[in-house]
Amino acid sequence: MSNRLIETLKSFNRKERFYLIGQMLGNPEFRMNDNQLYEISDLIGLTIPRKYFAAMDYHLDWIYASLYLTKNNSKSCVERNFIEENGIETDYQISGTQEDVDFLLAFVDEKKITHLVMIEAKGDSYFSNGQLDSKNKRFKAIFGNENTWPNVRPHFIICSPKKPQKISIEEPAYFIFNNKSELAWFPLEMGNGKKKSNSM
Repeated sequence: MSNRLIETLKSFNRKERFYLIGQMLGNPEFRMNDNQLYEISDLIGLTIPRKYFAAMDYHLDWIYASLYLTKNNSKSCVERNFIEENGIETDYQISGTQEDVDFLLAFVDEKKITHLVMIEAKGDSYFSNGQLDSKNKRFKAIFGNENTWPNVRPHFIICSPKKPQKISIEEPAYFIFNNKSELAWFPLEMGNGKKKSNSM
């Protein structure tokens, strides 16, 4: 399932901003800064290999569809007919919304386990328990428990200028907290002197 899952994840990635930013920065494969790669490796307690897939604004529906298609050895699907064609129950796995993770990092380790690192970022705003609860419900529906998707290990990380306080998530997905019973977090560097303007 390992490499096929990553190839399927790639096949769903149709975000024009991903391709535009990659093209404009001369980095079409979204190769990460080494320091950031090491920091994420430290947060999840694994060494991330040099071969990985990275994407931005990646839909949660695409993650579930990739898992489902790979597990069931399907090669293609028409996204809007995915639910009907595959006869699956849609108890929050496929929502038909734009709900996503800000950054997705997928790689295969030496034991042939595929890791999906999902990063959610906040800059000017803050992480609310309501928003995190909503995302947690989707994670629980998509990933189930440790045995739902053999050889797949999800991870969740939040990123913001300041570490959030008083985070509370009801019935958290099995992977959402790290060993310290808190969300894995790393700082988002936004610089100083940012201004706000009223919306037009």
